[in-house]
Amino acid sequence: MKSIVFHAGGFGDLFVCFKALYSTKCLYPDYKLILFINNFQDKDFLKNISFLDEVFFFNDFFTDLKKLNPDIFISPERSSAFFKKLKRLNLKKVIVFPHFVSVTSSYFHTPRLFFRSKLHMSEINLKLVKAIDEKHYEQNINKINFSNLKNCLPYKGELSDAFFNK
Repeated sequence: MKSIVFHAGGFGDLFVCFKALYSTKCLYPDYKLILFINNFQDKDFLKNISFLDEVFFFNDFFTDLKKLNPDIFISPERSSAFFKKLKRLNLKKVIVFPHFVSVTSSYFHTPRLFFRSKLHMSEINLKLVKAIDEKHYEQNINKINFSNLKNCLPYKGELSDAFFNK
């Protein structure tokens, strides 16, 4: 089975990726969708998200990613050092945000340039999903009922209470 590995940072980064993760699974149901994350307070919460096929908690980012060897790797990370190390892995398809390194290298796939200040981060992350296959995305994104997303996420008051009370 082909796989899409979606890298997310901490809780805030993950929170704004839910829409992108959900749309990825809706648009590519035959792919195994793997959330690639290391630091998260409540691992059981993530494992109970119905549209994720797997949650991979990495220890060594690049070593663990190489072992997964995804067909498509998506990351919101934006740094030259990160891109240079990522390029050495020789993955099949790598989708990242536009950056001097990612735009000037044929190794990376990036969304078309856009003004970040005019979009919510959840919409910006959708641009990464669009970069998988722009034509397929445009033909099918309107068929996704995003109001169902909230029903796919487990509710755990302890997690949000701890976050908001810090």
